[in-house]
Amino acid sequence: MPYEYNPEALSEAEADIRNRLDGAPVDLEVQRAISNIYRAATVVSRSAEREILSAQKLSWSAFTMLWVLWVWGEMDSTRLAAEVGLTPGTVTGVRKGLENQEWITSRRGPTDGRQVMISLTPEGTAMFDELYPRFNEWSTQLFGDLSSSGTTELADLLQHIIVQPTTEAVDS
Repeated sequence: MPYEYNPEALSEAEADIRNRLDGAPVDLEVQRAISNIYRAATVVSRSAEREILSAQKLSWSAFTMLWVLWVWGEMDSTRLAAEVGLTPGTVTGVRKGLENQEWITSRRGPTDGRQVMISLTPEGTAMFDELYPRFNEWSTQLFGDLSSSGTTELADLLQHIIVQPTTEAVDS
């Protein structure tokens, strides 16, 4: 499984950042964590596209949209955009591509003609039923060096970061 980042280059980049910010009143470990969250997400998405998703001509965004619809079923495009972390305009573009592949369908909402309801087609469901186990196997290999408890701890730490802005807004 190829990786996007050379470990030596990564270490050099972190040293350059430390040197650039030396003496500045900043928390370098927080910056390192943020940078590595971004790098890790990039490695996962690009590697998945190259090694698993390309066979179905799927981008990471399209895969994520299919995943959300596969798990939760039909939903309106506004909620789908929020669930996959994309702008409504990007969801429209991805939706059109997936409709061309006949894996999803869209229709106007029952009470509001501006609302767009999106769902998997039977062909989309069948494709994803086949794709997801391969994706999960690939993911398991990617995390193969982590113990089960390490993977759980990583997921919990990332979840903490994901919900922290919401928690702070509620507490304010």
